[in-house]
Amino acid sequence: MNTQSAPQKFMAPILSSAGAAWNSIVVEYWQLEAHEIPPQTPLDYIIKLHFQRPARVEFMWDGQLVSKRFTYGEITIVPPGLLCSGVCYDTCDFLVLRLKQAFVTRIAQELNLRDIEIVPNLGVVSPQIQHLGLALKAELEFGCKSGHLYSESLATALSSYLLQRYSTSKVNLEDFTGGLPKYKLSNVLEYINDNLERDLTLTELKNVVQMSTYHFSRLFKQSTGLTPHQYVINCRIERAKVLLAQKKLSIADIGECIGFRNPSHFTALFRKHTTMTPKVYRENL
Repeated sequence: MNTQSAPQKFMAPILSSAGAAWNSIVVEYWQLEAHEIPPQTPLDYIIKLHFQRPARVEFMWDGQLVSKRFTYGEITIVPPGLLCSGVCYDTCDFLVLRLKQAFVTRIAQELNLRDIEIVPNLGVVSPQIQHLGLALKAELEFGCKSGHLYSESLATALSSYLLQRYSTSKVNLEDFTGGLPKYKLSNVLEYINDNLERDLTLTELKNVVQMSTYHFSRLFKQSTGLTPHQYVINCRIERAKVLLAQKKLSIADIGECIGFRNPSHFTALFRKHTTMTPKVYRENL
């Protein structure tokens, strides 16, 4: 494989979640011309989603020379410690999902998996991974404003699917149905409503009811019909309606005290849920 080329320009992603300080996952969207892929042995679980432009790649993959033409929708899965390097001969665009190894290990423990071994994959097609990846890309385009609860929820879904579908260990999931017990549901809903101003995380919500992240997310949706993130957003919108009706606080202050990062974020989500801006809603009262 010929890896000789002119010095490469500095490469940086078009979009990145690095500034959002997400605890479980880093998401990057790249658009690159033909380029070398420097030798790398990742410490995290890497999932790469290929987009519109077909790209021919030649590289060393775990000690073997591989040549492949990636097309739209194909996915590469690279577990920690897999050595790879090579050359991409075409312009390409792709999404990189870096799941933190400690986070995946925690999800695996919650699924009663001890010996974790994710099988490397080149060019697999997975509608589930693609759906989660596109949701994370949309969050990048939105400015990562939805907070830790949203990113952690998607990272949990991605990790659990990766472990169930691509692990060498068989996952035997208990089939919990019926939702959360009433007292646990009451406790977590009270906690949410008492902390709407904070950037809540999935970890702290599941700790309130002392459950695993995976099962809490599933049972919460069974009980409420909504994901934890959707439920929190609905609570914030309903609290905003009450505060707007009281007409004591400015719209900016209302957004801040119910957990929205800035007035534009508050306005955008309020309009999405009510078809009108907070200002128009208040004027129509």
